[in-house]
Amino acid sequence: MIDELYKDQMDRGWDVVGRVVARTGLTPNAVTWIGLALAAGNALFFLWHQNLVAYGLMVAFIELLDNVDGAVARVTGTSSKRGAYLDATTDRYKDVFILLALGAVTQYWLPVALALSGSLITSYAAARAAMLGAEDDGKKGLPDLFERLERIGVLCLGMVATPFCPLIWGNTVLFWVLWLVAIMTQITAIQRFSRKLNQLRELDAREGQG
Repeated sequence: MIDELYKDQMDRGWDVVGRVVARTGLTPNAVTWIGLALAAGNALFFLWHQNLVAYGLMVAFIELLDNVDGAVARVTGTSSKRGAYLDATTDRYKDVFILLALGAVTQYWLPVALALSGSLITSYAAARAAMLGAEDDGKKGLPDLFERLERIGVLCLGMVATPFCPLIWGNTVLFWVLWLVAIMTQITAIQRFSRKLNQLRELDAREGQG
């Protein structure tokens, strides 16, 4: 939701960083691959050290890099469909790394599974609808409530806060944060699914396919 509402303003800020990175000679795709490698390494390292604060801060830092590849592409005029596809697909892998590592360390597998499935369905709902001809509809109505920025941001806050907070009803702050992310991500998936379903119905009606 935040990314949707303030994308233009945030892009202008990241373009400043993009110009600095572009001077190093790194391509947008190289930045994307670096981000994926760092995400995988961070998740594996977390399985060993199991420090939520360190993991949360590193996830936040690595996710900030997710804005850099697009910024480099914009300021160098090298945006491409291949790059957009690479960025979107590696984002899904990063979601898997982040959540599976949390599940392995905390054993909070049910909210982790719900959060992960919701995030993948949210992405798939748009991708599959686009394949059927339902292009971006301007997201009429309520914006998607819990997109990737919100999911990762809330998760990072939960991880960093958990060691410093008392148990709530017998469970850690991270337990409740994961359930919040799981529920909100599933709601967002249903939002995306419903909007695209309506869009495809309108498309069928225009094409006389009822």
